[in-house]
This record gives sequence, structure tokens and C-alpha cells, in this order.
Amino acid sequence: MWSWKRCLSEKKLADGMSKRGLTSSKSEAGLRMRLGTVAPVPAPVAESGGYPPRRPSSMSKSRTNSGRLSSPQDIDHPWETCPFRTLFLVIQDMMALKYGLQLDEPDFVGKAKARCGDHLEPGLLAAALNAEPALKVKDAGNERLVQLRLRVTTMSSFWELQGYLRRWPGTACALAAVGLAGPGRNVQLVAPFREAYGARESLVAKARPKIQGGVGPLQTFGQESFSTAVVLEPVIEHVLRYQPQSNAMMELQTPVECPEFRRSAAAFNAEVSLAERFCGALAALAPASADRSATASCLLAKELMTRHPDVADMQIAGCRVLGGWLRQCADSFSVHQACATMEALTAAMRRHSAHPAVQEAAAAALSLGDWPELQAAASTNGAVEEVVAAMRRFPGDPELQASACAALAGLASNHLLNQSSIMACGSIEVILTAMVNFPQHVRLQSMACGALGNLAAKNPNNQAAVASAGGLQRVVAALHAHHGRCMVATAALGALWHLAKRHHVNREAAGRLGVVELATAALQRYPDDRGLKIAASGVLQCLVPGLAEALAGQVGLHLTSPSGSAMSSSR
Repeated sequence: MWSWKRCLSEKKLADGMSKRGLTSSKSEAGLRMRLGTVAPVPAPVAESGGYPPRRPSSMSKSRTNSGRLSSPQDIDHPWETCPFRTLFLVIQDMMALKYGLQLDEPDFVGKAKARCGDHLEPGLLAAALNAEPALKVKDAGNERLVQLRLRVTTMSSFWELQGYLRRWPGTACALAAVGLAGPGRNVQLVAPFREAYGARESLVAKARPKIQGGVGPLQTFGQESFSTAVVLEPVIEHVLRYQPQSNAMMELQTPVECPEFRRSAAAFNAEVSLAERFCGALAALAPASADRSATASCLLAKELMTRHPDVADMQIAGCRVLGGWLRQCADSFSVHQACATMEALTAAMRRHSAHPAVQEAAAAALSLGDWPELQAAASTNGAVEEVVAAMRRFPGDPELQASACAALAGLASNHLLNQSSIMACGSIEVILTAMVNFPQHVRLQSMACGALGNLAAKNPNNQAAVASAGGLQRVVAALHAHHGRCMVATAALGALWHLAKRHHVNREAAGRLGVVELATAALQRYPDDRGLKIAASGVLQCLVPGLAEALAGQVGLHLTSPSGSAMSSSR
């Protein structure tokens, strides 16, 4: 209720504070403005019983004369976050941890809005802040001007983000795009700062609503709601102060990093070294058969990879563990674990795209992904694209080319979606180029033949595409060049079988290339190798059915119908 007594009390309080020097110029000006405009007698209002009119609430302002709510653009919903104030949360937390400094929020938010415009994706926001001219923000005391540059690390997965939060628990170090109403729904920017209590598969984030001065509730999200994120580490480049006497800016000493921040970096480096050694020991202990420890070992390697995503040697060590143990996890991995593991491998290739050793180790691990859960995960996270890109990036590395061909073979095995994805990436071209560049490399020729065969299996379009690109000729050339290598001969005959099966044009082309004679010679050369017998008999069954049955009786095999991709041995 308005009254003269209240007004006089406020005026006395303001005068007393001014005499004691307790009010700032802003607060004094505000009080003078407020008190100087008070009317001696309030205007009577009949409807309110003589009191001044009440200020309408935000809800009443949002209603039209018809009683309906106005358009959503006119209302600041508390669940809609302000990207710039949320971004400031991250910068402020990291500045306090690293330098012990605080910035002025209105100054930062105003400059961020001017720079970023409509770019509300985390990576684009960070890039806009790093653009020229350099970003200069006032400190909290409005005494200095701090020139900042942001060190940006893009998070390709929820698990990578979780690893960074464990490095600085309690500090909002990242800006993340999260679906607050579910996967892909109401995607807002939040500032994650720790794992959820009692639920390590979830993260907790702060946010700032669009309402000025409001503090939003903590947001909890998991992998399914995560879209993208960037870790932001501010770097102070210059500190300036205005000198009124000389009317110029004077540069001050740049603050040093806080001891707490330096200790966290030292602890992180020590942890990386230990993790590398541990993964090396795990890789050396990889079992030859199924083992209950395989799942635990693979999950631990995946965890260490996501915790240290920037360390190339750690990624190599983790990939080698997965390459040694992953096959034993086919029956024990859950769908969630398979997705997380495939994401860790793909993220390693994406982050270290210029490091051939990382690319080779990750591709070698991906070659074991020939079971449905891993194949399904690969079809959605870009694993296929990363493998083909690595082959194009390092055409002169035969080991990488061989591992990449093996990865494509495993991912394409009996998986129609991956077959289409691999073909769409232009994989035939890079596979055939590798075969031409390294004709004497046994493992590469074998893996390349396997990749071409699995791409063509039960897929008429791919059969035609491989043949039209010269795939039949390259496979036959490999069979000629390595007729004394059982591994290459088996893979080549298997590829020819898949290319010729139920495809009249390819069947005729294979006959003209002398495949019947090559398959017969291979059967005679390796009479005791069951895998080669299956592949050679399959080719002959397609090309010369009568000869296939006759040879099957000689070698003791029972041929399945041509709809399958394997043949069984009779006992």
C-alpha cells in the first residue's frame, strides 16, 4: 500500500546512506528520480478504493481483449533458456577456476548478442566470439578490459562430454545443446557441470532463462537427449585499463593460471600416462576365446578413451584393447554398450583425422563389428564415412588401407543399410585404388576382396556397381598374383561367388575371365582348407552347376542353396 509515511522513510534512508557514502551514483540517481517524481497526493481511483492502479501482471499483459494468450514470441517462458546468459555461465566458471577473475555479465551478454546474431549452435557461438575483432569484456569491477580468446573442443558424443566434466567436477566447462522435452524436442543450450547423483549415465546442467535476472532450475539429461556440445577454455591475451590523465589504454600484466587449475592439468597428464600403460597391458592379455573379463576390459578401454579424447596415444591404446577383446563381447554386450563403444571408435577417428596411427587402430577395431548391435550403431554415427575418408586421406599407408578394408567388410556383412551407406561414400573407388597401389600386400588384397564380396552379397545393385567399376578384374588379378596364398585365394573366391550369384551379366564376365579354371586349381591346391572349399565350390555352383556337384562329392562337401552366403561341411 502506498503512503506518505513509506515515502518519507525511504527518503530519510537514502539521505542517511548518501551522507555516509554508502550508495553508488547509480543508486542515488535512481532514488532521486523515484522520490522526485512522487505526486503530493495520489490520484483517486474509484475502482481500487482510492489506491493507485496496480501494475498488471505478466499473465494479464499476455492476454488480448478476447481473453486468449498472445503469440509465444511475446512471452518469455521460464523453460526457454537464454543462450548468451547460459554461455556466460560457462565463461564465468572457467575464468574463476583458471584465473580467479570475474567478468561483467551485462557487458559480455551485450557483446555476445551483437557478435553471434542468430547463431545458436554451440560451435557457431564459440566461433563467432573468436572472430575478429578480438573480444574485450569488462571485469566485474568495471576497472579493467579483458581481451579473451576461447579454446574450443568439440564433443562428438555424450561420453566425451562426461569425461571432461570428470576432469573439473562442479565447474560448468561446456555449452551443450540438449532436448529438454526429449530427444530432439525443445532443444535448448545448457551448461553441464557434474554427473547426476546416483545416476552416472546422466549429467546435470545449469541454465539461465530469458527472463532477466531469473535463475533456471537444474536440468538433468542423458545420452538420448544430447545433441552437441563444446568445451570452452578461456585464454586471457591482454588486460587493459583506461588512463584518464593520458586519455589512453594502458596494458597491465596478464594474470597467471591459478594453482588449482595447474594441478588439475598435472593430474590429468599423470592419469593419461597410467591409462595408456594399462590399456597396453590389456591389449597384450587379449583372450583367444570367450572370456567374462572381455566385456569389462572393453568397457574400461572405452571409458578411458572418452575421458582422454584429445590424447592420440590414449586413443591408439584403447583401440588396440577393443581390437583384441571386442569379438568376445558379442554375446554379452547390451545395445547401449555397443552404441557407446562404436561411438568411442568413431569419435577417435573424427577427432584425430590427421593421425594415421589412430585411424589404423580404430579401423582395425571396427573390423570386428560384424555383429548386429555394432553394425546398427555404425549405421547412425558416421563410422562408415570416417573409414572411407581415412582411406582417401592416407592412400600411401598399406596397413591403414588393409584395416579400413577389413572394417568395411565387417560393417557390410549381411547388413543392407550399411551396404548402401558404404556404396554411397564412393567406397568402391578407394578399395580398388588400394588394390592397384599395393598388389603384393597379402593382407590388403585379402581384406579388399572381402569388402567387395560383402558389399555385393544379396544386393543386385551393388553387384552391378562393383562389376562396372572393374571389381571383377581386380579380384581375378589378386587371385592370379596370390594363388599360393590360401587367405587371398579364399577371400577372392568368396568375392567372386557373391558377385556372380544370381547375376547373369557378372556370371558371364566371370566365365570369360577364367574363374572356373582358377577355382578348380585352388581346390586341388588346398584340399584340406574348409573355408576355401566352401568359397570355390560356391563359385563353381554358380558358373558350372554340374561340375560343382561332382567336385562336392570329391571333397566331401554338402552345398547349400545359392541364397546363402556360406556352405556347410557334411560329416
